[in-house]
Amino acid sequence: MNVLYLSRAIFPSGATHTLSIMRMCQALADSGHRVALSGREGTGASSPDLFESYGVRGTFDVHLFKIVRWLDNRFGRRLFLPSLALALRSHRLFRTFKPDLIYSRLTLLELLAVPKHLPLVFEMHNLGHAGQPTLEGRLFRWIMGRKNVVRVVVTTNALKHHLQPIFPDQDIQVARLSAEHPQAIADDELTRFRDANLRGKQFTQHVGYTGYLDDFGLRGTDIICQTASLTPHAAFHIVGGEPDKVAHWRDYAKDYNQHRNIFFYGHRNPSQMPHFLSCFDVVLAPLQLRTAPHAPDGLNMSPLKIPQYMSFAKPIVASDLIAHRELLEHDRTALLVEASNPRAWSEAISRLLADNKLGARLAEAARAAYLAEFTPEQRIQRILNGVPALNRGLAPGA
Repeated sequence: MNVLYLSRAIFPSGATHTLSIMRMCQALADSGHRVALSGREGTGASSPDLFESYGVRGTFDVHLFKIVRWLDNRFGRRLFLPSLALALRSHRLFRTFKPDLIYSRLTLLELLAVPKHLPLVFEMHNLGHAGQPTLEGRLFRWIMGRKNVVRVVVTTNALKHHLQPIFPDQDIQVARLSAEHPQAIADDELTRFRDANLRGKQFTQHVGYTGYLDDFGLRGTDIICQTASLTPHAAFHIVGGEPDKVAHWRDYAKDYNQHRNIFFYGHRNPSQMPHFLSCFDVVLAPLQLRTAPHAPDGLNMSPLKIPQYMSFAKPIVASDLIAHRELLEHDRTALLVEASNPRAWSEAISRLLADNKLGARLAEAARAAYLAEFTPEQRIQRILNGVPALNRGLAPGA
């Protein structure tokens, strides 16, 4: 089957949604489908380097469009000019690639270019435009009501629960995010990476976070810094973030780095994440809710890092939130702690670092849960199985 992933995302980019999209395309290709990805061209977008930077094999096509500057500005975006330009350019792909299925995320007007006879599956990680009374919200709800929108894919039960009343006649399928099977890293290669990249070598225990940084603390960067000040015996490594975000949090960390155990690395290519994760004794997922107290827990969170942590069989400490409880079980696959309580985080981390048997038990259970529920193959199966428009003789590779 020919699958066109329709996107307005910029590639390459440090945004986590671009990694999710690239992994989805790789998983579709690995399942036997012919896949093409459309998106916007960023700096350094040559295909071989693009695949390498995202840590994917690249057995799919990428079509990146450059939007001219006079369209892509504040005024142009208010008139949806970049989206209209992408819609026109994507329309050419419908003729040349001849897709059997359109898969899309983070699009709106671009969907209007999709021919009515092509089945469309749309992926959502939060409410987005669905619940908004704006023009975009009304347009999105109208598009989602078109007959060729055959399924909406969400990543949490909480999001499905809130979307179903908005789209009562829509097929909404929960397909949690997955992570690729980790590749084995030779001991000498890992030693070279550790010597060249890992800071804080004076510490014997290492705690890590990998992922996006924001300005508001939704990702829990402040909690990591405060926890580090209460945990002097371990190094805390924060891998990810654009330069301005790293500068913001590095300045914040000055008040909590009296033990000199907080280390920032900034954005690193996803292909380096397996090496960093292999260096950590404990990994953290400190999502917070404080920036949107009015929003129901779990609606705006799709933890991409959790399946990856699980696949690497790492002891996990995570915020006790609905988004995490759908993936993890306290004291079986992870330790779940009060999200905004640094002392609780420090106690959980110290407990794992002091008890190797506990860490090994949680890590092994997490790895088993990954193999049972969170592999790319299982996600593709949940997304495509039972889609009525695909049951008309279409099969992988057809």
